[in-house]
Amino acid sequence: MTDAQAHPTAIGPFVVLRKLGEGAMGVVYAGYDLALDRKVALKLVRPSLLDNESVRERMTREAQAMARLSHPHVVQVYQVGTHERSVYMAMEYIEGETLASWQRAQPRPWPAVLRTVCDAGRGLAAAHAAGLVHRDFKPDNVLVDAEGRARVVDFGLVQAGVGEEREGDDEETEEPVMQSTLPSGEVSGERSGGVRWSARLTRRGNTLGTPLYMSPEQHFGQPVGPWSDQYSFALTLYEALYGEHPFCADSWEGIRKQIRAGTVPPPSPGSPVPWRLFKVLQRGLAFRPEDRWPSLAAMIAALEHDPWRRPLAVMAVVGLLGVASAISYAAASRGQEAPRCQAVEHELAGVWDRERADAVAAAFAATQARFAADALERVTSRLDDYARSWTDASREVCEAHVAGSQTGRMIDLRSACLGRRKAHLTALVDVLAAADRDVVEHAVQAVAALPSIAACSDAEGLIGGTAPPDDPRTAARVEALRGKTARAAVLEVTGHFDRGLALAAEVRAEADAVGYGPTIAEAALVEGRLQVSAANPTAAEAALVRAIRLGIAHDLHAVAGEAAALRIFVLGVGLNRRAEAFAAEVFAEALVERAHDDGRLQALLSNNLGAVHDLQGDTDAARIYYERTIAGLKRRPGPPDPLIAITYNNLGGMYHDRGEFARAREYYELSMQLFTTILGDAHPFVAHALAGLGDADAAGGAPERAQVNYEQSLARMEAAYGPAHLYLLQPLTGLGRVHARLGRAADAEQAFVRAVAMADELELGHPLLAQALEGLGELAAKRGERGRAGSFYERAAEVWAANGDATAGERAVLRARDLRDGLAPSGQ
Repeated sequence: MTDAQAHPTAIGPFVVLRKLGEGAMGVVYAGYDLALDRKVALKLVRPSLLDNESVRERMTREAQAMARLSHPHVVQVYQVGTHERSVYMAMEYIEGETLASWQRAQPRPWPAVLRTVCDAGRGLAAAHAAGLVHRDFKPDNVLVDAEGRARVVDFGLVQAGVGEEREGDDEETEEPVMQSTLPSGEVSGERSGGVRWSARLTRRGNTLGTPLYMSPEQHFGQPVGPWSDQYSFALTLYEALYGEHPFCADSWEGIRKQIRAGTVPPPSPGSPVPWRLFKVLQRGLAFRPEDRWPSLAAMIAALEHDPWRRPLAVMAVVGLLGVASAISYAAASRGQEAPRCQAVEHELAGVWDRERADAVAAAFAATQARFAADALERVTSRLDDYARSWTDASREVCEAHVAGSQTGRMIDLRSACLGRRKAHLTALVDVLAAADRDVVEHAVQAVAALPSIAACSDAEGLIGGTAPPDDPRTAARVEALRGKTARAAVLEVTGHFDRGLALAAEVRAEADAVGYGPTIAEAALVEGRLQVSAANPTAAEAALVRAIRLGIAHDLHAVAGEAAALRIFVLGVGLNRRAEAFAAEVFAEALVERAHDDGRLQALLSNNLGAVHDLQGDTDAARIYYERTIAGLKRRPGPPDPLIAITYNNLGGMYHDRGEFARAREYYELSMQLFTTILGDAHPFVAHALAGLGDADAAGGAPERAQVNYEQSLARMEAAYGPAHLYLLQPLTGLGRVHARLGRAADAEQAFVRAVAMADELELGHPLLAQALEGLGELAAKRGERGRAGSFYERAAEVWAANGDATAGERAVLRARDLRDGLAPSGQ
């Protein structure tokens, strides 16, 4: 056949039906295989080119390479042979169009584009698994059939083996040669950025391919391998997703300059494509092969690792381990999108559902705590509300994801935020389902402390945040660490500090090994919280400083803000560096403001500043900050936060210490009412407020009323904590003082003796023990037992000294000396 000859009627055993296309290499026909009753595509090389041995070898190599592959996303080669003076190849006939034509035919949503190009990538990865390199992957070498199935074609430049060089001279044609071996015969002239050519540059060296889609190795004469196809794949997908090529120039040299610079332009801010995909592509487009993904399969797995599509997480990992298209993203995501959003209703199955609620109920009942039933009712109601809010927010994200109504980056950030909330909920329910008495006591506060769901819809607060890692393996490790971090946080809020610290140390080591900054920051914050609760201020500050630094570095505003607020308490109260605490206020305020949370962080900061001012003796400033705390907590959505009642209790204590007993009583009364409403009448926190009321009444000149409050407090505490517990010291010592004032010496002594015996049994050195000892000393003195009374005061002085209260210790020493010298008490 001469180049100008009419179309043949048959090629080998195949009947020629019609011409499909023509390029520099030859002509492609539609044919028919009579023996097997099927249509085929027949690629017939131009006879004039067969004098060139390299062309003949290339044609043979393409046939051999493709015949070795049997993959749903690679065009199948059936037969290769000779026709007159030419060579032909019979291939699978595809009723479809090139990827470029498929995209131009109609607007395609980005998930469909991603799915289609990744399908083609699977075919390319299969070639790599067979030891082959395509060297010319581009949109015109991907066919999409009527059902949307993509196949890789045109392995004419395929190379067997990694880094293998072609033999022959290194002459380069002065101009690109237009060539197509596609059934459509189309040579696309539509490219972005003013580049209107898709010519393949034919070169008798290793630089074969199409300049717009060639890798740096092909451009600059370096060894070519699967990493080169990965680069071409990344270029193709970038253009398909964003509608423009990343490197736009009007010459080959211009493209080379841009590629050498290594800067990949980000998509436009309004792109609906998730930001995480750009980050994956950016790595695939790295100038140095060693900086790209370890394999094309790994890159595809990263592309398909959508944090929103949680049911596909296992498939993404499988995709990383091997090319398995039957269980790929494509198979999982080709259904209608609406049912996927309906499936959100089941996302919390096994986290908070009827079965988990029953487990929590059984654990609470098993503690036999008197207040367990009240706590369970309130915990269940709050968890139901939280789960409902999480599901509603998740559905909103899914619908926005499907409709493309928000940018991809925002979808990623909202999904990541909700993922962290789910991890916290999971950890809390796990602890509640194995609850002991301490957990039940703190359960309502623990639920109230769950992070805000509303914050996951705050665009301003989320912008600039860090999306999950692109690499599926790293993402899986981060998610596991997130669960451990959440559990450590729950152990802190439920009072299990030792267990929490042990877990926090484990999380810190693992987070450092993973090296993902946001996870390290979150772990440091939780460790800091635990160290604060465990009264280890030096260790607490070190962890909180780390959390602040990493939180700022990774735009984790809530982490940095909370750490800064906690550090003020540590500096001012724990380390007695109040000047530094006050100086850090403006910095902490700025971080908290950036967090855009639901008000809890601002309340935490105000409470901690109030505590430092209280310790400084500035009652007016402390009151202002405490009241800000209450106002902020009241603005939070949902049922009242237990911290409001706790803050009222703190205000009561502050005014009591300043001698303003009437005001102290007002705040203790508010605290008791709120504790009763929020936690239930039987909860031990109500007993603490009653003890505060007893203190205010006793000091305010109402001993009879004080006695009633102390007795109610003691009965509730005994029911909650048993007959021996630190907390019983307050009502017992208070009762002793009241009985003594009312002239009931026997009752007073009984209360004081019990307080001292209990403290000794528990090995407590609390200031209330010193007060009980002094009470016993006065009772002994009144009976004329001055030696015994002096002994009580001497021991009280030791307790005061151990607690750092030098003034009270000196007063006790002087009283002991007076008693032993036979003097009457003075100034008492």
